Amino acid sequence: MIVTRAFIFMLVLLAAPLAAQGSRDNSDDELRQRLARMEAELANLRERIERQERGATDDELRKKTIVQVYGDIGLQYHMLFESQTETFNRPDFHLHIGVFGTAFEQDGQLIRYDARITTQTTDVNGKSVPTLSWQPLPGFGARPVVAFDRFLIEGELERTLRVTLGRFPSPYTGTELLFDDDYHFQGMAESVRFDRFLPASAHRFLPRLEIVAVQGYMAQNNLGLPSPTAESQPVYLGSQFRIDVAPLEQPAKDEDGRVTPEVTGLFEFRLVAGIHWFDGEEAIASNLGLGYLDGTTNVLADDGLVQSEFLVGEVYAEFIFLRAQRARVTAWFHGTFNFHAEPRGPGRNEKNEQAFDVGASWGMERLRERWDFKFAFHYFLIEADAMIPEFNSDTLNTNIKGWEFSLAVRIFPTVTAFGTYSITEREDYDLNGFGKPSRSDPDFSGGQSMRIRIGIYLDF
Repeated sequence: MIVTRAFIFMLVLLAAPLAAQGSRDNSDDELRQRLARMEAELANLRERIERQERGATDDELRKKTIVQVYGDIGLQYHMLFESQTETFNRPDFHLHIGVFGTAFEQDGQLIRYDARITTQTTDVNGKSVPTLSWQPLPGFGARPVVAFDRFLIEGELERTLRVTLGRFPSPYTGTELLFDDDYHFQGMAESVRFDRFLPASAHRFLPRLEIVAVQGYMAQNNLGLPSPTAESQPVYLGSQFRIDVAPLEQPAKDEDGRVTPEVTGLFEFRLVAGIHWFDGEEAIASNLGLGYLDGTTNVLADDGLVQSEFLVGEVYAEFIFLRAQRARVTAWFHGTFNFHAEPRGPGRNEKNEQAFDVGASWGMERLRERWDFKFAFHYFLIEADAMIPEFNSDTLNTNIKGWEFSLAVRIFPTVTAFGTYSITEREDYDLNGFGKPSRSDPDFSGGQSMRIRIGIYLDF
């Protein structure tokens, strides 16, 4: 920074005699033009330096702040119509308040913490829902229920190895097909960025090469651990491998011959492969709520228990166009397959083990500035045993197919308006799910569900 300021001072000294000479000889148009260009360059350089200094100061203050408060407050109007009949039509709200900070930072080593409380709701059976933070506005005198959904300690080494302990949000890449954005694992997570070991010249073409793993255990009773039985051990193990490739990146160089950090390539491809194993659905199905449904959507055996443990393989592919622009165009495909799904019943070979979500969006990757926006459309099909219904999206669950439009706009620096509109129906009408009439109903379209959500949230 001192060298840059010295450079500005030299430009001022050089500009002074040129200005004096131009005043003596008004006929020298070329000199006046050079002087004008130098003044413009000087003003531009001063503006960039001031902006960098402000950003560096803000970053330094954030790093030195041990306790930082964050959160958001949201209000929405939520309408669900099943079989052309109103299921509910109500205002909802949610609240997140948390604190985080950096407890230690030295020589590439970093220790952070994060703790957050959120509004908690229950399903129609009175069971807590781990993937749902929106709840109806409480009546007068009623007390909304809040609970800790996040408490973690995280260590990082040279921005390469990261280890997280506690209850933490999903570190995986992909859609809400597998894990809802509100769902938090409890256990341990690790990630390793192998691209950090590559030469600097390769980082532009291979911006990420990473492996993420999670080990979790569901806590359900007063002691914090469920009672182990022969048929239920609520244990989760999973991992993802991710690679990002920017094949059209053409790094530019500044006047000193150094490569500039700006992104130049307009295209990026992201590929993720993952495997997820979970056992103990019988236990959590009787202890955890399902959100907007009154029962599980999975295939049940004669004893009323879910037939399969879950070994879910997944593939997620994402194409990013106009990568160098603020408003990007993104297309994605997310597919899963449950290798442990069981047949529907004795003598039947049919299994409900597949799911996919395919869609596209246009807008900013993150809504930060006023009038930032994101518009998206996706089509999805989720068979009944394709995944764990308590963990994936609260408005999708399993045994469902349909499409959805969504739009979010940053109307003020801290306020975002959003809306979603979806039409869905059961993938298998003989199993539980959204939509009510059976396939034999003469008014087949009456089995569809229409969901509309319009709302606003303020984050801080």
